[in-house]
Amino acid sequence: MSVLREMIGNFFSRPVTIRYPWIKVPIPDTFRGRVANTDELCIGCSKCSLVCPAQVITMIDGPRDVVFKGKTLARKKRPQVDLYKCIRCGLCERHCPTGSIHLEHVHAGTGTDRDVRVT
Repeated sequence: MSVLREMIGNFFSRPVTIRYPWIKVPIPDTFRGRVANTDELCIGCSKCSLVCPAQVITMIDGPRDVVFKGKTLARKKRPQVDLYKCIRCGLCERHCPTGSIHLEHVHAGTGTDRDVRVT
C-alpha cells in the first residue's frame, strides 16, 4: 500500500529535476570546463605537457615567431590536448606563463570520437 501512496504523491508533485535544454543550470565560478589554447599567446615552453598528470598534452610542430615580454622568440612546438582523456585538473592553466592554455567556463560536451584533440 505504501508504494501506491508514493506513486500517487509523486504524480501530483513538482519534478525534482531541471528541464535542461530549456532551463540552463547555473555554472559555479570555480567550474573547470573544456581546455582551450590561444595559439597567438603560446611560446612553446612545454610546461603544460610536463605538469599534466594524465599525460594528455603533447607538443607538436608549430614553428612561428612569437613576442613574449618584449622579445621575439622562435617557437618550435605547440600543445595538443586529447580532450576526452583530460581530467580537467587545471595544472596546465596554472603553470602556463603566458595564459595561452586555459580552462573555459563552458561544459565540455560529449562525443563519440575518442581522438578529439585541441591544438
